[in-house]
Amino acid sequence: MTIREIANLAGVSPAAVSLVINNKKGVSEETRRRVQAVIEENNYTVPGQKRTTGKPKRFRLCVIKFRAHGIALEENQGFIASIIDQIESECRHYGYDLAMVNCEVATAAETLREMMLTPPDGVIIMGTELSESDYRVLDLLTVPTIVMDNSMNDVHVDSVLMDNEAVSAEAVRYLYSLGYRDIGYLRFSLPVHNCDERYLGYTRQMEQLGLPIPKPTLIMPTLNGAYRDMKRMLEEGEFLPHGAAVADNDTVAIGVMKAIREAGYRIPEDISIIGVDDIPFAAMTMPALTTMRISRSALGTLAVDVLRKRIKYPNWPSMHMRVSGRLVVRGSTIRKPEE
Repeated sequence: MTIREIANLAGVSPAAVSLVINNKKGVSEETRRRVQAVIEENNYTVPGQKRTTGKPKRFRLCVIKFRAHGIALEENQGFIASIIDQIESECRHYGYDLAMVNCEVATAAETLREMMLTPPDGVIIMGTELSESDYRVLDLLTVPTIVMDNSMNDVHVDSVLMDNEAVSAEAVRYLYSLGYRDIGYLRFSLPVHNCDERYLGYTRQMEQLGLPIPKPTLIMPTLNGAYRDMKRMLEEGEFLPHGAAVADNDTVAIGVMKAIREAGYRIPEDISIIGVDDIPFAAMTMPALTTMRISRSALGTLAVDVLRKRIKYPNWPSMHMRVSGRLVVRGSTIRKPEE
């Protein structure tokens, strides 16, 4: 039996169940009795014991590396690391301890069970590579939890992430305003939830503008992988630079741009390209990359703030926070040249 199943039987939230299990304040006596009755009736074994009082608040960040590729977490040139830095800063501000836990897909259940033997007061999960089929493993967490970088569709778990659909839609509108009607998409060749949402935002905006939607160009989501894939496509005639393109993120855009320029094409004269994230390298490429800037500090600050509220108000409905992007215009885009 999981925490979520106990919550459903008792008619309360998973966060309320975790407070009862860990013998903490924040729920009414009636709620506590209902939860305890369900636990006793189903012979549920509570993992771990309540910690002694007097210790500082302790947050653990669980970095989920699902499907074992780790690319979206580690290959985006410091984007995730910047979010974690902000989380650490917020925890220092509030006097919390912070621990980092890496969690591989093959051993996720074991890792989370072990964590709950000495449960923290809350958990922030970096869910960049978390897929919907993996959501149920989070039921093993018996403390207030939020998930970052994943929308957690149809799941009552708090989340904080960028507004992926709106970000890619704005990128399309910007290219449209420059006169482009042939707008392609440079898409990850590996499944990542955020990028699936970005592609959806792209296709919906293209439909609203009445533009044809070409087949996406699939690219390995690493700097070197994007470069190699595009170089091969150019050599084999699979890709002809023209019009404009939206990339899943800056890393893919930068790798693709390098291959295109080496092949003798000009950016932005032959193709305008826009990325997402505004990683530091985006401003240093030749030409500098136009991109949708995502505030890492806002994401990290909101993560801690939402978790603090969930700990204080365990019976609140689930909260889903989305952070918008901001267009940063640089040299990789220009108004469509006259033919």
